[in-house]
Amino acid sequence: MQFKIFKNKNLIHGISDSSFSSMRTNKQAIKFLKSLAYKNISSKNLIWAQQVFSSRVHICKQKDSGKTVKNVDGLISNIPEQILSTISADCVPILIYDPKQKVIAALHGGRKCLVKGIIKNAIDKMVRNFKTNPKNVLVGIGPHIRVCHYWLKERSYKELKNTKFKKYFIKRKEKIFFDLTKLVFDNLIKSGIKRKNIEDCKICTYCKYKKYFSARKQEQSPKIYKEKKPRFASFIGLKI
Repeated sequence: MQFKIFKNKNLIHGISDSSFSSMRTNKQAIKFLKSLAYKNISSKNLIWAQQVFSSRVHICKQKDSGKTVKNVDGLISNIPEQILSTISADCVPILIYDPKQKVIAALHGGRKCLVKGIIKNAIDKMVRNFKTNPKNVLVGIGPHIRVCHYWLKERSYKELKNTKFKKYFIKRKEKIFFDLTKLVFDNLIKSGIKRKNIEDCKICTYCKYKKYFSARKQEQSPKIYKEKKPRFASFIGLKI
């Protein structure tokens, strides 16, 4: 999958699907990126976020190329040919590009990351460190579990019921559903990004679990995937 909003923007970008199996290694990532006609890719180009369900966002240096950055859920770079990478299986992949200042970001939008403010942290860092104007920023929102199937477990419900995030609750029968998509849009727009500059793929991972891995679906049907905890990956990088 690729976003129309990034077309002709001198970017390397894409989101893998189940046809490339679980995206756990650099070898698999390179195979996927080369399938998108990005031929001169190696493991030295890739940077992975460790993903610990935090709001921490790392500004990448040249020395980070080819590595996994520990204890972060977001990556930012203005270095050409660094490809920022995250993995998902229901959480929201968020790819960000400032075409004026030539800065990119990749965020792992897990519910905990979003509640802790990962989007604000990322945009604030882009503004402070690269003089980004949020009005220029383009965003691609990848496949994730939607409000149609994302019901909160009891512990999660108790954590959120007395917070400002209860406005994202939708009650259906005996379950409380949570609208991750609306939370992402609200946070992006509150950060100054224009609605017209946000492209949502509108794919629910639970509904399309055969194409995009869903952890929640696997919880209910453990044998639907060959791998124990399969993940698809999201990538964004600047071309030279």
